[in-house]
Amino acid sequence: MYSSRHHDPFRFSRLMQAILLAMAATRATVAVAAQQSVSLGTVQAAGQENVSAQQSQESKKLTKKHQFRSGQSVKVIDKSELRAVGPVAGGAQAISVAPGVAVTGYGATGSTKNSISVNGLKQGWGGFSAGQIDNGALSVTFDGVPMVNPSTSLWATPQIPQLQLLQGVGITYGPGNPEDRWYNNIAGQIDFVPLQPSTRAGGTLSLSAGSYSARNLFFAANTGRHDGWSTIVAGGHGQSGSYRTTPDGFGNPSHNYAYYLKTRKTFDTGNFSIGVYQAEGQGYRPVMIPVAPIAGVTETGAAGSPLYSQPTSGFYSAISPSIWYKQDTNKTRLIYSKLNVALDSSLTLHNLVWYRLGERVHFHYNNYGLSNPGNLFEYNDPRTSVYGEKMWTDIALPYNLVSVGGFFLKSQYNTRQSFYNPYAPYFGSQQVPNAHFRSDYWDQTDLAAFLQDKISPTRTLDITPGVRLITYETSYFNGGQTDFPQAYALNPANNQGTLPAANVSHAKAEPSIALNWRARRWLALFGNYGVAYKEPQVGGGGGLFQSLPPIYNLEKSQDYNVGFKVHLPHRGMLRHFLLSVAYYHLDFSNQFIALTDANGNYLGDADGNSVYDGVNIALADDPLYNLHLFTNLNVEKATFSNYTTGGVSYSGLPVSNVPDSTFNLGAAYKYYADHVLYVPSAWYQYIGQQNMFNNNLGIPTQQKIPGYGTFNLALDTILPKPARDVRDIKVSFDVLNVFNKQYNFFEYITSGGFLGPSSQGQVLAVPGAPRTYYVSVSADF
Repeated sequence: MYSSRHHDPFRFSRLMQAILLAMAATRATVAVAAQQSVSLGTVQAAGQENVSAQQSQESKKLTKKHQFRSGQSVKVIDKSELRAVGPVAGGAQAISVAPGVAVTGYGATGSTKNSISVNGLKQGWGGFSAGQIDNGALSVTFDGVPMVNPSTSLWATPQIPQLQLLQGVGITYGPGNPEDRWYNNIAGQIDFVPLQPSTRAGGTLSLSAGSYSARNLFFAANTGRHDGWSTIVAGGHGQSGSYRTTPDGFGNPSHNYAYYLKTRKTFDTGNFSIGVYQAEGQGYRPVMIPVAPIAGVTETGAAGSPLYSQPTSGFYSAISPSIWYKQDTNKTRLIYSKLNVALDSSLTLHNLVWYRLGERVHFHYNNYGLSNPGNLFEYNDPRTSVYGEKMWTDIALPYNLVSVGGFFLKSQYNTRQSFYNPYAPYFGSQQVPNAHFRSDYWDQTDLAAFLQDKISPTRTLDITPGVRLITYETSYFNGGQTDFPQAYALNPANNQGTLPAANVSHAKAEPSIALNWRARRWLALFGNYGVAYKEPQVGGGGGLFQSLPPIYNLEKSQDYNVGFKVHLPHRGMLRHFLLSVAYYHLDFSNQFIALTDANGNYLGDADGNSVYDGVNIALADDPLYNLHLFTNLNVEKATFSNYTTGGVSYSGLPVSNVPDSTFNLGAAYKYYADHVLYVPSAWYQYIGQQNMFNNNLGIPTQQKIPGYGTFNLALDTILPKPARDVRDIKVSFDVLNVFNKQYNFFEYITSGGFLGPSSQGQVLAVPGAPRTYYVSVSADF
């Protein structure tokens, strides 16, 4: 039993002790391995690079060689393409240049939340829930460690708010190979690879400033290698106002920070590392705005106030915080250790141990209409604690590389929320809410074991069959009565958790196969098929366990990709040419779709199956030694093979919030003049039209969100070796959305939860950023 909200079986102090003990045991293993007298050299493993003193496994996945030889459809976003999202962007914006990716949010920095769509399937929040029917379908890792809440399958993008902390980003389209999966790889995985310890000492210091009082300070310092040890320390802090302002001048400010440390011990047969990461993003979220005037929808919600809409109050206008505001904070704390050791010439051991604490706070005030409602304030402070271990071995045989292993994790998710009004006649409080409240707990135990065999009958053919066996167990406890005893005694009907404790478990097998045939040294044909499962989303104000009995199947994806890759590292003008073309088909079934309003109230549910078909094309090259080009293209069609709610079928309608195309094109050119290196760059980003979701009826529609495109410019000016201990100084200028294009990231048909019953059935929008300017100064040491 949970006697209070503070009861947590995974208390941080006890977990830290457990992890430190595990690390001590791991270090002992490292010491034994390091003292072995046999010299193993480089382990040969069927054409695959093994343990390296120079690179982490995640860093290796960023190389063009890995992309070319992989049987999966993958995209790597390196530093040159990360440059195209601006200096104050975060992890969400970082992946926006990849094919099939659309990023939607209400801010222009890494501080505020975004929703990410990859091949039409979603991850994250963007300050809205309408139509995010396939949310939580993407796995997310940081340095190989899973960041997603195991109970909700969701990840908050402000957990990675500092772009410069990243070495690169890898995207796997589709479930991927068994060795690389976690617990929600329905549509793929996003791997954020941070800066790594290096052999040489050095550092970076940078400062950026720009529109809407944006500021960002970042640093990184590498010790270099000493007696096998190397360490990196990096971090940053940013703040900004919003491009959406209120009549009284409130700028909806936001801020973020991220700090990261990793130390690695390299020895003859491998390496051992410890990493620590902490990050937070906080910002005010402006309320959505009508795309056209609506009678009764005013800036205060009361009669006599000016109409609130993009044509009347201004395209980027927002409501005063004296009427409506929502402050959103997302925080993560992570500690982990990794071991990679070659036990002999054919056997390599890998181990990962981690603990993560994720916390969110939504503090919301809503007096729209000036009616002093009973739910005037909302305080929502869910949290997740998770720890786990993954261990596997690579066994190198003459024509095979066999990988076998598994992981376990335990997590607890507490969704806690109170609605209250401290004023007469309610006299409620955060601790004793007079309106709805909840405090529900989900304990998750996930176990997975996998076996995959990379079969290489020739030097040019790799066939990788595999299978993963999973067991997911979920235990639920309704803690509303114990955590809000006074509120429960006054009105037990206000408790949004209405069902008793429950325990559910599922076991499944996930088969897969991948193939890569290098028909020419420069041409690879590839294909893959995989099955993946995940738990349906829980939490919020109702749904499974809380108000519906937990009788359900795991959500399931069946995905295949086929295509070809061309890699020409040195062929005339094609210096680093890499082209990837892939067709994909994904069938997402057993979807449990919870429908809620803007205030988190549960409205009902729908059952769904959806099908996604499309083509991804990615190309990058340096046709001249000083010219870099890249382009990415996606075209897609996504439809419901089944969407049933209230006993009515809406099968055949398009899946909401899926762009029918994405496209970008960019170039960067380097030239010297007067001992200074200049790098002008330009890029264009386009997101195609999407279909809206009708939150008033809880159904998809064929009503369109218009497509939009933005043109962007940048100039880097680099002064090499300006001082003895300074390698270079760089001054950069960025102009995003050069032509000041007005567009909406997101539109939907409202049920009236945000702006009252007068808005019911009308279209609300989240506008994208207008023209913005940034200047940055950095020094490398």
